[in-house]
Amino acid sequence: MINELGRNILYYIEIALAKPFYAIVPGLIAILVGAYFIYTMPRSYYSEALLLMEFQQIPTTLVSPTVSNDRLQFIEQRVLSRNNLLALAEKYRLFPNMPDTLAKNNFAALIRNQITLLISVTEGADRVASNASVRIGFKYGDPVISANVVSDLISQIIEENRRIRMSRASEATKFLTQEANSVTQRFREREGVWTKYLEENKESHPTRIPTLLIELQAKEVELAALDRAAVALNEEIGIYEAQLRMGVGQTTESTRFHAQLVELERDFAVKSVIYSDTHPQIRAMKQRLDEMRAQVAPAPRDTSGNMPTPEEIKTLSPELMLIAERIAMAKPRQQQNIAQRSALTERIARLRELVSHAPEVGAQIAANEAEKVSLQRNMDEMQTKLDAARLGERLEVGDAAQQIEVVEEPEISKAATGPRRLQLVAGACAAAAMAAAAGIYGAHLFDRTIRGTFDLGHALAGETLVVIPRWKPKRRIARAFRNSAFTNPSPLAGG
Repeated sequence: MINELGRNILYYIEIALAKPFYAIVPGLIAILVGAYFIYTMPRSYYSEALLLMEFQQIPTTLVSPTVSNDRLQFIEQRVLSRNNLLALAEKYRLFPNMPDTLAKNNFAALIRNQITLLISVTEGADRVASNASVRIGFKYGDPVISANVVSDLISQIIEENRRIRMSRASEATKFLTQEANSVTQRFREREGVWTKYLEENKESHPTRIPTLLIELQAKEVELAALDRAAVALNEEIGIYEAQLRMGVGQTTESTRFHAQLVELERDFAVKSVIYSDTHPQIRAMKQRLDEMRAQVAPAPRDTSGNMPTPEEIKTLSPELMLIAERIAMAKPRQQQNIAQRSALTERIARLRELVSHAPEVGAQIAANEAEKVSLQRNMDEMQTKLDAARLGERLEVGDAAQQIEVVEEPEISKAATGPRRLQLVAGACAAAAMAAAAGIYGAHLFDRTIRGTFDLGHALAGETLVVIPRWKPKRRIARAFRNSAFTNPSPLAGG
């Protein structure tokens, strides 16, 4: 197999030597085409810069950072927006022939393809981005314009970042100020409700339960003593009134008639047992009884038991007047006792109500205190966040919350980007060699002459070939022989 490969290589070398035109022409054409391509190919110059961003260091437990990873994406979208790219192209006259032939979207996409923007974010200990590196580059045919465009993009990134930081910091401060005012307002409203409830239920405050129980016990003792005194006073007044009524009853005329009548009837009953009805003494007593009954009948005895009027009291004896005076002095004391008892009863009922209401008041006060503690904690936390946000805003205003450092300035490129010309020349030479080899193979493929024993099998097609040794025909005879080989494959074949 190796010998056959060697014979083939020698064979194609012999063809190239015998027919150099088939190798030189394709190779020369490939060289010329490659040279034209290398000469006319536009050369691009690439310029880039490196930015380092250090994010704000305010603790995230107090307030969310005003710069986050999505900020970088937002900046990228703003810097690479269509309007911004078109303004950049107009400012530096990028691709001057393209705006008339391309739509704005396509032209902006063309410029965007020339820009390289790589963002690398490093997370801090609290899983929030602590710093980021931004590498931005631009590729164009003019190295000066390429560097200027990168410088302009850097300025836009810095300015856009500063504007967004200021806006986000102000929004955070404004939002937290509103929230803090809302929490403070709610705390004040609830504080007014708590104060009003304490004022309305101050008597039922749990701290006053021992005092209320002591007062309740004292009032119950006082009520019992007052009841005993009232009973004694009522009994005293009742005795005085009974004595007065009895005394007044004994001094009236009708009472005397009734007493005399009763006495006379008693004597009549005794004597009627001793004497007969016709006895003069009995008849005299009957007549006397009839007369007295006749006098007592128009004025019946007063049995109602009413107290005498002040006019009647003035006509009584001194002893009865003294009793009436005692009754008059005891009556105000009796009314005072009744009023005092009524007040004591109301106060005892009020104390019992307060004591029974105290647990409910205590539970409500505890709930109010828990709500107060919660609102106070929320208010303190919100105030702390507001202070942190204001600090962040001041840092943003002073460019201290985030430092942007241009680590690598854009430089004017001195060498074009892409493959080097030497490499392109080597590629063109390789293409010329391949074209020459293709030309040689094409010459072999389309050559119909007998070039060796490997062509005899197809040319004879089963005929017999007679070889004449040491035959050196002249060039004319050899040419005629070769020509006759195509018209008659075996002119010398035997049989």
